[in-house]
Amino acid sequence: MLEEVNLCYQAACEDDIDGVKKQVQRLLHNSRSTSEQNKPSSRWLFASLLIAIEKHNLELVQFLLNERVVDEDLPFESAVRARAFEILEFFLGLGWDINTPIYASYVEFSSIPICTSDRQMTEWLLDHGADPNSRCDWDLTPISQAIYAAPLELIDYLFSRGANPRCGQLLHHAVLRDKSDALQVVRQVAELGAPINEIKYETDPRGYSEREPFSLGTPLHRAAEFRKVGIIKYLLEMGADPQKLDSKRQTPRFWAETYGHTEMALILKEAEERQIHGTDIRY
Repeated sequence: MLEEVNLCYQAACEDDIDGVKKQVQRLLHNSRSTSEQNKPSSRWLFASLLIAIEKHNLELVQFLLNERVVDEDLPFESAVRARAFEILEFFLGLGWDINTPIYASYVEFSSIPICTSDRQMTEWLLDHGADPNSRCDWDLTPISQAIYAAPLELIDYLFSRGANPRCGQLLHHAVLRDKSDALQVVRQVAELGAPINEIKYETDPRGYSEREPFSLGTPLHRAAEFRKVGIIKYLLEMGADPQKLDSKRQTPRFWAETYGHTEMALILKEAEERQIHGTDIRY
């Protein structure tokens, strides 16, 4: 039986649908005296299905699905990564919910092309009903992924397609963006209305309770921790509270001092003093 599985996979790699059908017939349909325990399973051919998707072979995908190579969960992720548009159309026709999260703690499928800066696939998914604000259990959305890593043009495009700056903890992700344009993205998100003083998951009791041990703070806490001096100054100018406590009952200055960020600690200490004495913050 292993021989038929391997030969089927080889035929799929060669786009040989007749060869695939031959091995499927031998494996699944030729009568043989085997116990129920040793009965061959169509799911053994799943690797052949993935290769068919990778090669954009819709006919072979349809055939293998008819042979019940999968029970319910179609391999949507593989089709998105392979940019197999025709196969994705076929999956939609079978009832695929395009906004289903990949995992409970991971966002839905449009996050894949966003992470790889694939504008064409992103547009296709949105045009076919993908929601840029669809969230997983940890309030990650496709726009969350974009804010963290995508090019500015793709971020702008997602906002033009309805991405909500108040969904997906966007300002927290913008602070952690590891690119030279991080401050620009922070400005954009803040100006669009993302809350500046909100502790991460503050409005999501379930998310907060699950993530509280990881030290949940405001964007200013994270900027202090990760030495983002330009972002710290901007957030303070925009009204960030330097004395607000995170889930570990610490201020942003505590994290700057803990990680040895002397310049940031001094800026935050001065901000605290200004707040106490009611003077404006200007940099």
